[in-house]
Amino acid sequence: MSDQVLSALEQFFLRWQRDGEGRWGLPLCDWEADWRSPCELDEPREGRVAWRPFQREQAADFTAMANALELTLHPSAIALFGHWFSRPLPCSFKGLRIELILPWNDADLDLLKENLIGHLLMLRKLKRSPSLFIATTRNEMTLVSLDNESGQVWLEWLDSGRRLTLAPSLPAFLARLETLPQ
Repeated sequence: MSDQVLSALEQFFLRWQRDGEGRWGLPLCDWEADWRSPCELDEPREGRVAWRPFQREQAADFTAMANALELTLHPSAIALFGHWFSRPLPCSFKGLRIELILPWNDADLDLLKENLIGHLLMLRKLKRSPSLFIATTRNEMTLVSLDNESGQVWLEWLDSGRRLTLAPSLPAFLARLETLPQ
């Protein structure tokens, strides 16, 4: 499954680069001297820097996180978060505007892990099955999540616990994403 996730993610990045860079040029983000990333392509100009998703040389390790939670993390989530650095990527799934979450650098990956742990502990306290958020929506109480047991991708309402299946797997979800301007 991990190879399928990585292949689908790489295909999405290629579509995102082709569509975005072809129309608007390289994406720019605010440059922060103490928040550098291997995604940065150039020296900053006027406080902005061009960037692209960057594939890590070595996959991130999620063992400590899984051990702390006493939970086996779904391999799709590990593949998604552990192999690339990027800014959040605006995209749409069947008309739903989302931002796919990826870490910008190693420190951001640590923050992401902390947030995932908090999310999983909240779900545990509410006696809900574990899920890992993978994208945000315009509504802060609604997330796109990966079911940690089945690998299905859900639209998840945090306030009610309601969940709607969007795709049977992360690769299927990634294959259906449409790019949006940065």
